[in-house]
Amino acid sequence: MNPRTYEELISTTKMYELVTERLDEPVVTQKRTFEGIELNHELVELILDLYASDSDADFFHQKLRKFSLEEIVTYIHASHRYYLTKKVPELEQSLLHIFSKFGQTHQLLASLALFFNQYKNKLVRHFKLEENLVLPYIRQLIQAEKGLLSKEELRELFKSNSIDAFSENHDEVEEELKEVSVIIHSFVEKDEAPPLPYRIFLNQVELFEMELRKHAIIEDHVLVPLAEELEKKLKETL
Repeated sequence: MNPRTYEELISTTKMYELVTERLDEPVVTQKRTFEGIELNHELVELILDLYASDSDADFFHQKLRKFSLEEIVTYIHASHRYYLTKKVPELEQSLLHIFSKFGQTHQLLASLALFFNQYKNKLVRHFKLEENLVLPYIRQLIQAEKGLLSKEELRELFKSNSIDAFSENHDEVEEELKEVSVIIHSFVEKDEAPPLPYRIFLNQVELFEMELRKHAIIEDHVLVPLAEELEKKLKETL
């Protein structure tokens, strides 16, 4: 097999695992447990293309918008759960391993650990805000579109919620992870043979940074516009 083709195959396989792994986790609610999440196969394939592409072009935004808002919300929720229960704990474990081996000899660890802990707390707050306020509001809009909310209930919903408020307060928490990469790279550039745990952690951070960047694209350019359109449509019925 051509080496380039082999590398592309490995890369594609990794991207597939990244996207689909979050759909395999059981979803636990107050009433029951669902064994994984079923999503439109075409939607999953398009998200895979977005992850595998170096481009953040409008091409993907427009194609993703043809899927239902409900499907996009389901994917966003699965991603949040995956990041909080798997990706962030993995990064924490790698950093703890570095501390246990190099805590007394590498000054970088102090600044790295402090920043990452602050960043992790901010990221968790960011996701929980979306999970506790934004996604439930969008789900209620979807329910209203299905005729499951009365006009009075819809009016009450709009009194204290809006997609605009979410958009204005949607911080760039995904971008801040780049600072971790910068800190580690500054160390690596000074050391021709950085310890293996550092290199592993750097790879994890860079991969997670890419994931969050793609996640932000889906939120900002697909989820929010679709929710805004539905919100406007429902307000016009009142």
